[in-house]
Parts: sequence; C-alpha cells; structure tokens
Amino acid sequence: MRVLWLTSSYPRHPTDSASVFLRHLAQALSREGIDVHVLAPDHPTVEPAASPVPLHTFRYAFPRRRQKLAYGAGILPNLRRSPWLHAQIPGFVAALAWAAWRLSHRLRPDLLHAHWILPQGAIATLLGNRLHLPVVITAHGGDAFSLNGRLLGGLKRWTLRHADAWTSNTRTTAAATGSPVAPTVIPMGVDWRRFARADPIPLSEAGDSPIVLFVGRLVEKKGVADLLTAFASLPPSLNARLWIVGDGSERQRLEDWARRLGIAARTRFFGRIPNEALPAYYAAAEVFVAPSVIDRRGDTEGQGVVLLEAMASGTAIVANRVGGIGEVIEDGITGLLAPAGDPAALSGKLAQALNDAALRRRLARRAREKARAYDWPVIARRFAGFYRTLVPAPQCYYSGKNFP
Repeated sequence: MRVLWLTSSYPRHPTDSASVFLRHLAQALSREGIDVHVLAPDHPTVEPAASPVPLHTFRYAFPRRRQKLAYGAGILPNLRRSPWLHAQIPGFVAALAWAAWRLSHRLRPDLLHAHWILPQGAIATLLGNRLHLPVVITAHGGDAFSLNGRLLGGLKRWTLRHADAWTSNTRTTAAATGSPVAPTVIPMGVDWRRFARADPIPLSEAGDSPIVLFVGRLVEKKGVADLLTAFASLPPSLNARLWIVGDGSERQRLEDWARRLGIAARTRFFGRIPNEALPAYYAAAEVFVAPSVIDRRGDTEGQGVVLLEAMASGTAIVANRVGGIGEVIEDGITGLLAPAGDPAALSGKLAQALNDAALRRRLARRAREKARAYDWPVIARRFAGFYRTLVPAPQCYYSGKNFP
C-alpha cells in the first residue's frame, strides 16, 4: 500500500527535531509494509535526500530564504510573532494543493493521510473527493484547540465530516475539534528501547545537584514562565538545578524572568538539542516537568510526546493537568499532576518528588512499563491496520484505477 502524507512540519535534516514523531511513525510504518511518501514545506535547511522515507517539498515564497511561515516555533506562534507572515498563507495553501495534486498523479497513492486539520486536511479532502481516494486526517492538538472562530471552526468541522476517517492522539484533542463525527484515537509513540537504555550525560554537566528537566518549544502554551516561578519557590535546601532544553519565541523573555527571580545561576537554557541526544538528558534528571497551560488563543497540549520520552526513560514526572496530559499520566500512579496555571501547586509537586526518592522510583517504574504500549512498532501496527480498513488489500498498491 502506498500512502501520501500531507503535513506542515517534518524533520528537515537528520538532526532536526521539528515534528520528529512523524519521521519515527513513517519509518515504523515502512517496516509494516506501508510505502509512505511525505509532502512538507520547503525550507533553506531541508535535505530530502537524507530522509529515511521519500520526502517531497513545496516552495511557497520567493526568494527561498523568505519562507518563514512553517517550522521554528510552528505556524501559529510564527504568525503571532510576525503578523506580516499572514501574507504567505495564500501562497502556502496554493503551493501545497498544487504539489499534492501533482504528486498524487505521479505516485498513484492508495490513500491520502493529512497531518493537522487545516490546511492539509481540507486540501486532502477536496483532492481525495476529486480523485476518489480515501482520506484520513490526524488532529495533533494545536489544530484542535485553536482556530475556533466561526469561519475556521466551521471549516474544521466540514473537513472532518467529509473525510473518510480521522484520528486524534487523545480523547481530549478529539473533543476540542467540536466534530460530531467520532474519530479513532491512536496516540503518537516513542522509541521505547532508545530512551529506556540511555546513559546519562557526563557528571561534569550534571554536577551533584538534583536536576529538574524541561524539554519542549519555548512558546506560551508550554508554561515555562510558570515553571520558573515554581522553581524559584523551592526550598533552598533541595539545591536543585533546572535544565531547559528547547528554543522558541519566548526564550529571551524567559531568560530575563529567570534573572529577575534570582535563579539564573541555577537555571541553564540549552537551546535546541538533536533528538538523538535527548535520552542522555532524561537519564540525568531526577524529575521531568511538563508545566503546560492554556494559552491566550485557547491552545494547549494535545498529548505531549515528551511525556512518553520521560516515561520510557524511567524519569519521575510532574505535570500540569491540562489538555490530554491526564490521559497519559495517572496522578499518583505514573506521575504527579498539578492544576494548570498554579505555580505554587506545581512547586509543591516538584518539592514532593525531589524530597522522596522512593516515590520517584515507584512513579518511574510504573510509567516505564506503561510507555511500552506507546512503542513505535505498536503504534505503527495500529495505523497500518487502520489504513487497511479503508483500502481493501486486492485494491492496494497504487493500481492507478482512480487516475486518468
């Protein structure tokens, strides 16, 4: 079976972390016998030849260096930071639609799979209707929790209603779309063995202090400002250090806030780290923290792939109960949950975890076992089986029956 993916984000080169979970899923599906082709936006740093699955790109602005709508912090954060990028949206949509049309005729896929509802899902739905191809759409979170005005909200619901099927990573993400059509819930996954077997980074980096680790984009919905406030409230006797791995539009503001709180000497901003290097950081930490909140546009965490990485690593987890996090982490069983937007409560949960080594070990052990259900081979088999319900085997392998 050949499947053409439409996405607005995909790793541009081997060490890129942009939506790296999609690359892992594509590779796992390939091992299940699915011939995956990916269509993603062009970028000056993209290296299609280095992709482990066929990667096709489309240009949407000229000159090439002006293509700034996608990647980085993500399309929606990019638009908020640089409103002039709204001018690139029509070109982006038109270029994606044209490239998808051309690729469909060249590759003869059996199925179209759009990641994120808008614009990929809408384009795939229209194209699939024209070419009589089944269409699957996956909602990952940001597309479900935001874009909820009358026009865009209506377009999202129309798209999901007219696709052949859709999936979401959690039930919370599904409910946020407002779609009356029920999805199949299939989460994103994790490379369980790679994270479970990692050695920590050298002690010269970690020192003797217990490490509290955050991994993610530095954007409003990740709640790092609340994390800094919570960390500053921890008892000095804990002697903890905070590691922040990731980059984004809020980095300078967050570094300034750490200085104002008086914790800059105990807080390190690492910036972007290649995904392949992340297991060592999880392995070095006593506690991983996911302080996500609901941002001003209503966006929040759909699932939290970093939670799966921490779970597989055997790192105790403290997180805010928001979005789909409560479907991944069971409070008191596989982690500790605090109410979102409450730095004092988050600080209390961090102190509880840091003060109790037995609790950390118990939470980490149960979380690591639960993470096995999210291993990529398990998730890929679920997606492959889902694809096959939409494309019966005798009709598979791009027979060209739907094409002129």
